Amino acid sequence: MLGPLRQFVSAVARTVGFSDQQVDEIEICVDEACANALEHAYAAEPYQREFPSNDRNICIEMAFVGNELTVRVIDHGRGADHEFHQKLKDLEQYLESDKERFRGLGFYLMHKFMDQVAVHSLPGKGTTVELKKIRK
Repeated sequence: MLGPLRQFVSAVARTVGFSDQQVDEIEICVDEACANALEHAYAAEPYQREFPSNDRNICIEMAFVGNELTVRVIDHGRGADHEFHQKLKDLEQYLESDKERFRGLGFYLMHKFMDQVAVHSLPGKGTTVELKKIRK
């Protein structure tokens, strides 16, 4: 469902007046946040509780107020108790890092393209990634 989601997010951003470049940046960031949720929120681990199929949802919230678009990607998965999203904000840091520990560039791209990125996560309670972009 990521394809239709990207189309929807792009259509909303375009409708409220973001430039083509900004629309592309928003789309990439929402896609990365959703991909992270799909990969990590409900990953099966022997010590983790089982998630009934109806609890494996990802919720997308969008709000546009003034010139600011806020997108929240919310899962109800296993969550985390560390600041994983703070680990990679700089490309130099990625190039010098143990790439297996970081694996991808999703959070780097989110911090690069969005005006504000916040991640709220608690073990067993899920994760919310909040992305804000100001229309310029």
